[in-house]
Amino acid sequence: VYTTSSEAGIILASTPIFTMFLASYFLKERTNFLQSIFLGLSVTGVIYILVMKGISFENSQIIGTSLLLLSSLSSASYSVLARPLTKKFKPLDLTFIMLTIAFLTFNILSLIRHGMNGTLTHYFDPLANQVFLVSILYLGILSSLGTSWLSNYVLSKIEASKMSVFGNLATLISMIAGVIFLQEKLEYYHIIGAIMIIAGILGTNLL
Repeated sequence: VYTTSSEAGIILASTPIFTMFLASYFLKERTNFLQSIFLGLSVTGVIYILVMKGISFENSQIIGTSLLLLSSLSSASYSVLARPLTKKFKPLDLTFIMLTIAFLTFNILSLIRHGMNGTLTHYFDPLANQVFLVSILYLGILSSLGTSWLSNYVLSKIEASKMSVFGNLATLISMIAGVIFLQEKLEYYHIIGAIMIIAGILGTNLL
């Protein structure tokens, strides 16, 4: 609504860079020169694919860009804040707390909205929709519980800056899924970008 998908992809791909700076300042994590180069390579790989696919900023607005930056900073902040907590609590315990807070927050907001619109009696109506149920189960079990637990577990094992760079794999996975399930054409720039992303992730974590 407020920005283009290309702009969103580029800004969100910069999350590892924000994480690196925040982790360096707050957690005193040290990233050597080569790791910084490879982290930048991974981000560049994502941007390269998006640019080659065709990028447009004509319809972008300040509010959309601002929200995307806040989203990217929020993701980076989560990695930095959760890292020390994984040393005190089990990843599953942290995940339970995170999801409980999210459950209460969004349901309270939904109840308030229904109350203001006078539609409280329709609060449970979506549960009668099969598509909604499948979607909410996927989002709740895989996208929320699964990814949150795995993220917390990984943060208990490696530095926040190293973990965040794996987020750029999303572009690679989306590309592969498009080829397999949507019969999208695999272009040369997809392969080049994929190599850059994978090399960047390996270099950041192994050096």
